[in-house]
Amino acid sequence: MFLRILNDDQKRALWVIAYHLVVSDHSVSIKEGDLMDELTNGLRTEIPVSPQQLLEKPSLDAFDSREPRVAAMLEILTIALGDNMFPNPESALVANLASDFGFDATEFAAMRAWAVRNSVLLDEADEFMAQP
Repeated sequence: MFLRILNDDQKRALWVIAYHLVVSDHSVSIKEGDLMDELTNGLRTEIPVSPQQLLEKPSLDAFDSREPRVAAMLEILTIALGDNMFPNPESALVANLASDFGFDATEFAAMRAWAVRNSVLLDEADEFMAQP
């Protein structure tokens, strides 16, 4: 949704963060897989992510201003809440990311509430598409 805001370094870091998120609970739901595919397609970048980068905690230095930090946080929350499950490993990763980005509890709660509403709308859109 907000990928146009991000530069290539931020996109690469976001993809690695998203990868860490979906594998954090050792279970990737179909919806999470679909959201990761959508993220991958939306990034529109040819910059590769190496296997080594997937094993390391991504540097957040690329997110050098508020706008890309908010964009990344909303994208991550969309994936985290998109399957209507938020297990402890995912919850902890997202809370740590919010803290690392410098968001206070009120900002994080507002972004999470947005993502919950967005998740409901995504489910509704899927229902529209599934109708004959």
